[in-house]
Amino acid sequence: MQILKPIVHETVWGGKKLTPYSGSDCEKIGHLYSCIDTKSFKSEIISGSFEGKNVHDWFLENRDKYGLAKYEELPVLMALVEAADNLSIQVHPDDEMAMRIDKKPFGKNESFFIMEAPEAGYMYNGCKAKSREEMAKLIVEGRCMEGVDQLPLKAGDYVYVTGGTLHAASRGSLSFEIEENCDATYRFYDFDRLDKNGNKRPLQVEDALACLKVDNKSVTRQYRKGEPIVERMYSTQYVNDEDKFVNSENSFVIAVMLKGQKVVDKLILLPGSAIIIEPGDVLDLSNCEWMLIRILK
Repeated sequence: MQILKPIVHETVWGGKKLTPYSGSDCEKIGHLYSCIDTKSFKSEIISGSFEGKNVHDWFLENRDKYGLAKYEELPVLMALVEAADNLSIQVHPDDEMAMRIDKKPFGKNESFFIMEAPEAGYMYNGCKAKSREEMAKLIVEGRCMEGVDQLPLKAGDYVYVTGGTLHAASRGSLSFEIEENCDATYRFYDFDRLDKNGNKRPLQVEDALACLKVDNKSVTRQYRKGEPIVERMYSTQYVNDEDKFVNSENSFVIAVMLKGQKVVDKLILLPGSAIIIEPGDVLDLSNCEWMLIRILK
């Protein structure tokens, strides 16, 4: 069993809901990364056989035996996400466009579990424009938001956003997010806001339009007790009334605490904490809410 230390990611749209769980005084936390293995961030292991090392070290040592040798990094990342303001209107590439634009081996699909609904009751998702050309025209004319559709959301909803889907989390939402590990986001529009240095964040309109699939729109689903939701690279299972989890499988499972507090290996774990549960490990789940993540081979 490996316990990971959450990582704070300050963003222009983040807030302070996650501050009490972060071990910091940052009040603009967008992502509290539970488990991440990228060039920019690597989760530190604070308890377990790899204590003092990071999740990348653990992954390289173990990927072969878990059938994940084709990946150079842990292929998914996960975080608690607060949108104190709207995120940029954006799109991620599918596999073809990720390779064409950034020479990345795969694109990005991602999932959101809505813990607190946005103020407006929806996220931005889907395209009202009927073609890329129509969307490009709206952008040039300063009317980007006229081409943006909405997806109604409530707490407890699950949303899967595939590469090519126009989307953005909206103000007031708190969610658990799991992403395929492809660091490629292209912005159409950022609400003309300024960063802490007084500068507008860059847009990538040409690449965003190239990736846009105007017919893509997500749907909402709900978890059923004991049943994971399976996507192409991972599955997620919401657990809120189990006493323990015994890993009798032949691969690891990542458990992320969503709500509650728990002492594990003499460490106080708070929401956003992640634990890699290896075969044979047992984790006390009682009186907390968790997300269990499995990586598909």
